[in-house]
Amino acid sequence: MKNIALFFLLTAGIFGYSTVAYSQSEDELVEICGMIAGEATFLKDFKIRLDSGDPPPIQRFSVILKKGIKYRFSVCNSKDQDGKVVLQLLDNNRLLATTHIVATGKDWPFIDYVCTKTGAYHLFFSFKDGKSGLAVGLLSLVEAEGGS
Repeated sequence: MKNIALFFLLTAGIFGYSTVAYSQSEDELVEICGMIAGEATFLKDFKIRLDSGDPPPIQRFSVILKKGIKYRFSVCNSKDQDGKVVLQLLDNNRLLATTHIVATGKDWPFIDYVCTKTGAYHLFFSFKDGKSGLAVGLLSLVEAEGGS
């Protein structure tokens, strides 16, 4: 009887271990996103975790950008969540760049922006269709405009 109980215990342990889902951590997403950013100098990461909602919830961050500098904003989604992140870069209330083009439905893994005025800029992160999600965004320095 002990052997049968031991057999079931070991079998349950083996099958239980093999069905455990591996989920991506935010730090792993930062690393993946860094590879997407390519030849750029990492400056800051933004971790985005939002629940579903209608209207879609937004996570906002402010950054100071310097005139004449080319910046790269990269985004990466967790493979464990349905939500697809959208990043919008704004100066006051004016949209300057986005990773999702509504007219075409196209999503971009990064956007480059050459800053034309030193000051505060705002990053708005949300998930398409108001789905819940986990993602990261990276701010990187590509080069100084007019030279490297």
